[in-house]
Amino acid sequence: MPFRFVHTADVHLDSPLISLALRNEELAELIGIATRQAFSATIDLCIEEQADALMIAGDLFDGPRTSMKTAVFFASEMRRLDEAGIRTFITRGNHDALMRTFKKGDLPETVTMFGGRAEAVSIEGAEVSPEVVVHGISFAEQAVPDNVVGRFKPPVDGAVNIGLLHTSLGGAVGHDTYAPCSVDDLASSGFDYWGLGHIHKRDVLHEAPTIVMPDIPQGRHINEAGAKSVTLVTVRDDHSIHLKECRTGIAEFQRVSVDLSGVIDWRDVIPAVRDCLAKERRRTTTDHLVVRLSVMGATPLAWRLYTTRRTLLTCSSTWRNRRSTEKRNVARLGQPPKMP
Repeated sequence: MPFRFVHTADVHLDSPLISLALRNEELAELIGIATRQAFSATIDLCIEEQADALMIAGDLFDGPRTSMKTAVFFASEMRRLDEAGIRTFITRGNHDALMRTFKKGDLPETVTMFGGRAEAVSIEGAEVSPEVVVHGISFAEQAVPDNVVGRFKPPVDGAVNIGLLHTSLGGAVGHDTYAPCSVDDLASSGFDYWGLGHIHKRDVLHEAPTIVMPDIPQGRHINEAGAKSVTLVTVRDDHSIHLKECRTGIAEFQRVSVDLSGVIDWRDVIPAVRDCLAKERRRTTTDHLVVRLSVMGATPLAWRLYTTRRTLLTCSSTWRNRRSTEKRNVARLGQPPKMP
């Protein structure tokens, strides 16, 4: 039978969202809740798809300590998987490297948290053929400047070998360097699948072997814009691998620009803004749309738009979409348009 698992990373439970809260406290609360809801949606997906395992490649938590509320929430989600007969495999990344919240007995025995030394865990009792072996190594400390691919145990002959690693690869804009390695390093390891984490953007980096950076399940700010997802992986008996991107985000961040070129009547501004927001809302499939709105173009209303931008922000934030009566939040206005 095929072996199926859900691959995710960079959940960042208990992320403080400080900069977002300074702009909009209500919005920060929404995204804090959305992060948990997206994780619950990932658990739902595992159960609905009758997956054999959930694999989390680092930064499940945002820091070395977490609230009791989040710890209880996470433990309850793990019990849901356990009751469904689904294994969980977790490596720690740079954010949660020093996590010591959970003691033995706090989580079901079906949850494997890899330590700072490489381990290889065979999935026993799984109704799959051939054997499946999950390899993992966690960050023992936040700073991991070295390539750790060579520390992994060798692949098990004849088995499906899956590796979990939190890595910056060769580097990425906006991401610090952690456990750097090349795609060639991973591809030459003899593993069938590498489940990566750390870079907050989905990318299938290699096929045969399959190497995937899975995206994040929920964006937390405007620089994590767009629909977010996890990856459902099916490993067939012949070791061939099929990938399916599955949306999990509850709230989507987007930048929206409104062109006010030639607009001379203030009464035409709000309808133009709302039309742009409505168009973006129709395109978005998540429950919530969080917009950073900017206005552009040459208009004699430029100075008035700038000086009354808070009024425009309020008028734009309270429009209601066709699917819900809940308010949509606009993070902030961009630069004012130019005078003609």
